[in-house]
Amino acid sequence: MTLALGSIPVKISRQRKTKNPCQICFLHQDLCICAVIPRLTLATRIVLVVHAKELKRTTNTGRLAVQALVNSEMIVRGQNKAPVNLMPLLQDSYETFLFYPSAEAVELSELVLVPRSKPIQLIVPDGNWRQASKVSTRHPELAHIPRVKISDKNMAPYHLRKSILPKAFQL
Repeated sequence: MTLALGSIPVKISRQRKTKNPCQICFLHQDLCICAVIPRLTLATRIVLVVHAKELKRTTNTGRLAVQALVNSEMIVRGQNKAPVNLMPLLQDSYETFLFYPSAEAVELSELVLVPRSKPIQLIVPDGNWRQASKVSTRHPELAHIPRVKISDKNMAPYHLRKSILPKAFQL
């Protein structure tokens, strides 16, 4: 498969494990896109809670998001079966929300329309559904955090991954 990155055609193979990857974008050294990753400054703080198994995937866009978004952070969970404490994220300087599709979740688009006295911090579980769904139960410190969701179907012609669940969010 060949994709275009700007005006540069990039050939992508189906291999899952990249040998000698770039330590930032995790793509093969010859396909490294670090030089073209934009740097964006947002008032909203994005915190990705990533499962350790997700880091080896070249389709892990979370790694790229953290590089692009100046006010962002990646927390890795699932390493050595050691629990990760997310309490330090719950700061008074931000209004914190968890990106998680639950019955009480509000639409993300509605959230940004309401004027706020503090900037928003969005905690985003990053991984496959099985990995991401555990964030809500394995981190009781997030139990009281309001949930947000995106219900609109992604109508883009291409996706990095395909979900087997009919209502799943796809990249």
